[in-house]
Amino acid sequence: MPTLRIGIVGSRFAAHLHLLAYRRVFGLDVRLTGVTSPTPERREAFARESGATPYPAMSAMLPHVDVVDICAPPAAHEPVALEAIEAGKHVFIEKPFTGAFGPPNGPFAGNTSPKEPLVKEALASADRIIRAARQRGVVLGYAENWIYAPAIQKEREIVEKTGAQILWMLGGESHSGSHSPVYGIWRHAGGGSLVGKGCHPLTACLYLKEVEGWVNGGRPIRPATVSCRVHEITRLPTFRDRGFLRTDYEDIEDYSQLHVTFEDGTVADVFATEL
Repeated sequence: MPTLRIGIVGSRFAAHLHLLAYRRVFGLDVRLTGVTSPTPERREAFARESGATPYPAMSAMLPHVDVVDICAPPAAHEPVALEAIEAGKHVFIEKPFTGAFGPPNGPFAGNTSPKEPLVKEALASADRIIRAARQRGVVLGYAENWIYAPAIQKEREIVEKTGAQILWMLGGESHSGSHSPVYGIWRHAGGGSLVGKGCHPLTACLYLKEVEGWVNGGRPIRPATVSCRVHEITRLPTFRDRGFLRTDYEDIEDYSQLHVTFEDGTVADVFATEL
């Protein structure tokens, strides 16, 4: 049986979810051999739970792994991925894949900053990671779990067997906040509900239209236009905080709605909130 040595970057909620998933892999000898994170206490605790070796830095872990699984905050995704890729390691990246996090120095508020430069930087960051992986010849995996959900895979099966056309999709994810303490800070998270939660239903919609395109036309059906609205509901002066919702957001949205028109004229609507 083939063996795959995994090294995790990060030791909080996402890392624990991935640990549980690795324990359920079959047909492959998956070994969590290393973990690194900037907090020694959490790093050591995760190592005890998982049986992995704790490393104070990724550079020390790299010689001992085949795959680097990035479960760090989004702002760390690109630099960590590029270091791992340069070392010839395959890479898994948690959502969001990457983003734009503002200038390295000086004041920055994502909710009031012009969005076009941020979009350009986010796309440039993604391009840098993808280009590096292609040049190095390693596998780059974006860890989007929704497309493997039974309901999504059942829809894929229906489309493949019947040649069905998907006219409209409505997707959403809403729950209060995140386990990450820096989720409400754009400089670390790269945004709020739209990228932190909307990425899941959006990717499911994109995936199903891609499946439909391959089945019926021999090529994926891509988005043609995208429009979006965001709001900061929990920061309204009239918001009544009863203690049920996380509200410590600095400069991210807590509500988003996304409308996608595809090349064939069909549409998808995605809602994502912290409410």
